[in-house]
Amino acid sequence: MNDNPFAVFTPEGLTAERVVAIFSTEMPGLGNIENAGHAFVIGTRGSGKSILFRYLEPDCQRIITNKALNELPFFSLYVSFRETQAQISELARFDDRHGEVFFNEHLLVLAIGAQVVLRLLRNNDVATDEMSHAARKLHDELSDMLGEERSGGSLSVGAALNAMASRLQSAYRSAIQYVRKHGFKSDTLAYNGELYGFDDLLLPLVDFLRATLRIPETSPILLLLDDADSLTETQTRIVNSWVARRLSSRCSLKIAAQITAYKTMVTVYNTRIEAPHDYQEINLSDATSKASQKAYKIRIAAIVQRRLSTAGVLKQADKYFPEENRQRIAIEREEQRLISEWEAGHGRGYRARDDAYRYARPNYITKLGGDRKSRSTYSYSGFDQLVHISSGVTRFFLEAAADMYAQSVSLAPRGNKSVEVIEPRVQNEVIREHANRQMIVDLKDLARDVERLKGDPQQAVQLSNLIKGLGALFESALIDMNASERKLFSFALTEEPTKEMDEVLRLGVRYGYLFQGVIGRKEGAGRAPLYILSRRLAPLFNLDPMGFSGYKFLTNQKIEQLMNDPAGARSSLRRYRPLKDEKQITLDFDGEEHDE
Repeated sequence: MNDNPFAVFTPEGLTAERVVAIFSTEMPGLGNIENAGHAFVIGTRGSGKSILFRYLEPDCQRIITNKALNELPFFSLYVSFRETQAQISELARFDDRHGEVFFNEHLLVLAIGAQVVLRLLRNNDVATDEMSHAARKLHDELSDMLGEERSGGSLSVGAALNAMASRLQSAYRSAIQYVRKHGFKSDTLAYNGELYGFDDLLLPLVDFLRATLRIPETSPILLLLDDADSLTETQTRIVNSWVARRLSSRCSLKIAAQITAYKTMVTVYNTRIEAPHDYQEINLSDATSKASQKAYKIRIAAIVQRRLSTAGVLKQADKYFPEENRQRIAIEREEQRLISEWEAGHGRGYRARDDAYRYARPNYITKLGGDRKSRSTYSYSGFDQLVHISSGVTRFFLEAAADMYAQSVSLAPRGNKSVEVIEPRVQNEVIREHANRQMIVDLKDLARDVERLKGDPQQAVQLSNLIKGLGALFESALIDMNASERKLFSFALTEEPTKEMDEVLRLGVRYGYLFQGVIGRKEGAGRAPLYILSRRLAPLFNLDPMGFSGYKFLTNQKIEQLMNDPAGARSSLRRYRPLKDEKQITLDFDGEEHDE
């Protein structure tokens, strides 16, 4: 079988050549990340945080710029906290103790220092030239600090870096061993070693690397801290304290974390870091505006183009993922009918194209048949639909595309394994299977995982209830021919959420079932939280995934009823039968309008 061009791999392990071949430079905020200054890069799992950081590493940038290591416009050092042991569970024994902050910072700087030097050596051909006098001086000072004897005679750059990596690893292993011993002790053991911090180890290490590799002072050094949401709360506060120092002239911190999963923005000094004074915030999975939708579509098209070219397929993304032809023609006819109706003076929007955009596809879905089963024949195919269904998350698109490609290969005639197009039938089958898996399998797994993490598994049940209730509400709007806004995927809160609601909503956002934005309040004063249902779930409720046209305002009472009493919520919904269809009972809240 040919290699699947849409396969998703862990970016940290990809070769520089592969990363450069598949990475799309349309990533939002890329220019800001490359500049000096602290930044948080947030997004859902799979939004592209890790591959962005991998792309910024020197071995990739050397290919892109065709420049030497010390000629690059910026110099990046990468570390993934998931590849360290800095967050091991035994550290909980140090909570609320006198040395908690000091030892956690000690462990963090050693973990970061050891990994960045090792990764630098592994991914780059380091010069064998002798070190400069300034670099040798910094090397010796760090050696003294780490308790190692100075190396006599001349020392090459490669030898110096290998020696430094060995010293940092040794100190790191000692710290980890000290923590592990507490797994067999009831009391805290005395720690007699040195304690290192950001100022006395990490910054001097950055200065040493700059001098050793002859990185110009004009080139910012970026310390890329990936998976920061996996840190403990104490470690998170320590990292925040580094951000608050604003030492970006020597080292700019670029911190990647899953949205809503970064534990706190408070420092160890009980102050809060805030944008834009302390850092910039770059959201990679923000698809809540038309501008971000357009940018995301351009980025996905570029990614598809790059990946297809590596497989020897020269085809535009919309041609490779075509929409089901009869459906496309029928929707285009409905668009023309609506435009003609508007021109005859019977339209509903400000422009003829408004009516075509807002109603053509919902009309088509509704007219497929009266009962729900008939509407399920709608085809979720075509590049535009796949982009919207992926909900602004690159991995969602790629995972679905990879399964489509694999299925297409398996269906190809024997001996012909070239996939020149993904048939609409295959697209639709995979999208529907992914929706079922996310709603049924993934939510059950989430409930078990929350319980293992000593959380409340009921939150996953409440999230499932909420999603099903919202889906029913949005479906009823779509098939209501009298509603002025029928393409709903969002709801806004009329008041501040309760703690219970907030935890369930945050869980939904963290795991990609909901996306969060803001909207003007209904009464016209201030802003209200807006939550967008993942369009990956559209097939479960026969929804039109295209666009962000409307939203509902819901009270806390209605949200809590959907979460905690789904049967009661359904009984409180009024019944009506559009188009005189007795088989289909649609749902809507009593007293609420369709056209918010």
